[in-house]
Amino acid sequence: MSKTLAFIKKEFLEMLPPTIYFFVVFHILMFSRALMIEEYGLSLDSSFVAVIGALIVGKSILIADALPFVNMFRSKRLIYNLIWKTVLYACLVLCFQFLEELIPLISKYGDFSIAVGNFVEETKWHKFLSSFILFLLFLVIYNMTVGIMEVLGRKKFLEIYLGSGEK
Repeated sequence: MSKTLAFIKKEFLEMLPPTIYFFVVFHILMFSRALMIEEYGLSLDSSFVAVIGALIVGKSILIADALPFVNMFRSKRLIYNLIWKTVLYACLVLCFQFLEELIPLISKYGDFSIAVGNFVEETKWHKFLSSFILFLLFLVIYNMTVGIMEVLGRKKFLEIYLGSGEK
């Protein structure tokens, strides 16, 4: 039983930082989307979507990082791994964004093939692309931060950014 609890605790603690980061990112994206369509404030629905999105992305990053090909540039300069991971994660984000746009269309038309046929015409591409660009920016920031933390070590990284605690 203690091995199981230790495993769950380890997984939870590994998932917590990216989940919190992307929780904030999704709320920023939801707020910017609301501003684009001249709605002010966040509804409970959009906050729920942000929470679910953060949980999905947080766990997806942990799963992706466990795959051997994700870290194939680990022995190279940091920029290679940064670009590689950003491209991989951006592809995942695009898949999720396409699903986010497609699911309401499937619900509207009741048929997958009809929904796909109307996807191009009914997608609000300015909203889609602006959300993707913002998310891409936040992915780069996330990957840079994680890369620097891996090089420096967690303790040194936190000491540099937050101070040593000694006065």
